[in-house]
Amino acid sequence: MKRIGNFSCLITSVLSLLVIFSPQALAQTDVSVQATVSETTIYTGERIQLSIQISGSFNEVSRPSLPSFPDGFRLLSNTPSTSRSYRYINGQSSTSYSYNYQLIAQQKGEYQIPAVSVTIDGEQYATEPIQVSVVDRNESARSAGNQQPDIFLQLEVSDSQPVVGQQIISDVVLYFQDGLEVNSYQPVPGWKAEGFWKEELNNAERPEATSTIINGVRYRRARLLQFALFPTKEGSLEISPYKIIVSVRSAGRSRNDPFSSFFGNLSGNQRQVELQTDPLTLDVQSLPASENNSYFGAVGSFQISREISTKQASEGASIEITTRIRGTGNVPLISKPQYELPEGLEVYEPKETSNLNRNNERINGTKLFTDVVVARSPGDYTIPEQKVSYYDPDKGSYVSQALPALSFKVTPSPNQVASPAGNDAMPVRPVTGLASWTTPASVSLLSYWWFWAGLLVPLCLLVLAYRQKTYYNRMSNDRAFARSRKASETASERLDRAIALSEEGEIKQAYNLLQKAITGFIGDRLNLPEAGLSNEEYIKALDNENIDAELVKNIRMLLDKCASISYAPETTHEYLKSHVGLAESTLEKLKKVL
Repeated sequence: MKRIGNFSCLITSVLSLLVIFSPQALAQTDVSVQATVSETTIYTGERIQLSIQISGSFNEVSRPSLPSFPDGFRLLSNTPSTSRSYRYINGQSSTSYSYNYQLIAQQKGEYQIPAVSVTIDGEQYATEPIQVSVVDRNESARSAGNQQPDIFLQLEVSDSQPVVGQQIISDVVLYFQDGLEVNSYQPVPGWKAEGFWKEELNNAERPEATSTIINGVRYRRARLLQFALFPTKEGSLEISPYKIIVSVRSAGRSRNDPFSSFFGNLSGNQRQVELQTDPLTLDVQSLPASENNSYFGAVGSFQISREISTKQASEGASIEITTRIRGTGNVPLISKPQYELPEGLEVYEPKETSNLNRNNERINGTKLFTDVVVARSPGDYTIPEQKVSYYDPDKGSYVSQALPALSFKVTPSPNQVASPAGNDAMPVRPVTGLASWTTPASVSLLSYWWFWAGLLVPLCLLVLAYRQKTYYNRMSNDRAFARSRKASETASERLDRAIALSEEGEIKQAYNLLQKAITGFIGDRLNLPEAGLSNEEYIKALDNENIDAELVKNIRMLLDKCASISYAPETTHEYLKSHVGLAESTLEKLKKVL
């Protein structure tokens, strides 16, 4: 019995050793799974790299199963960059895998990157959680000491208490400390300045950096972009954060021009940072009451004149009255002054043209309104003197200007057929001699087709002329009707312009025009305000019209795409053309129900 017992102990020991030193057990004890991040303390908007390192002897490994990341971080892509290597040392082989993911910090706070699980040869492995601190970049910029960030973005405006319609110059300014070199920057599309009409000003020259000190720390200051904003309503209006992506690297402090390698080759300790400005609230004041009805919506500094195309015209000829408004201010938003016209003139839809200059750090230019009138009877006509006024923010008051009276003479048309001078009958002598008298058959005029044509054709022309005149009068006086009728044409022009801009490489501007084509069509058809509405307000307006849910869904998708189109290089002309085609088909469907 004793021998049997010893033998049983021996068998048990051998089996235990075989299990412990089996290839699978050896492989599992050699496997290492570890998660690391490139930085554990970062600013908002910065990116960190989460790396999953797997090494050891194994046969199969699955892609890491990512957890739900905390709200303070956003995963840029589910597809990692990978690398793999093999080693063979002293008869033992080992494999190393690396999976790298990019995360961007969005909110300040203390966060824990959860454990990441990986399946290796059928066994589940998990990494250790990682603690990461996110510091708000703009709050740090306002604090003193060494906690200030090395780079941050600000939105600076020329006036924080403007009046409705006043031109506000808004600068997107980058601040960065010495020792950093800015290689490139890329605005993030989709910036919405709700409640404002927005115009981007031209910046032909590259940014120039100047030196400044903030809370005892020396920074370089560079204005990257500049916009002209025009508030369209009064009250407290918030300008949403503006975002850019900048590529920076550490550089020697002796560099005189930190933008010297702008868009050049990258090297050194390079990193990409997503920066955004703080939300900025403006207290928009209402315009003071005007003493009379001469104000026509202009805010700024202007010169106003009007002229007539001719002082003498024949009856039925067209005469043009041109009003020219030239100066600096809300030129794109100016409406036509209203004039008192004498009786006997037919007024047609006015023409409107504008020429804007965006080069001199502000919006200025000329806007022309051309009224076309036709006199239906000869005589002397006078368009009386007209007083117009605009609001000058620099003076804080209205500026009035008198437009002189315009006189012209209308002469009878030379093509008019003269009527007989009198009713006296010409003397006729009777003809005598042989004559053969016959009695012609009596035929009623009602049996001739030309009789009915002579009655109906003028009547049809009269009805057609009346409808045409009514249409022109309504297009001239009913702005909502005019917008609705011209909505399709305006949308088509914007889509064509978007494709042209895309071919020139201006993808961001092309998508902005695509968004304006859609929202402009909806606003014109539903008589919504021409500026200052958000995408959600346009969608809500369609829902109130009981538009088909699938059609509204497509419109929402297009607007969201325009607001968040990626700045990545794969955004191409062909990619935009596909969205333009979808927009055209969607607008065709929308045209049938609005």
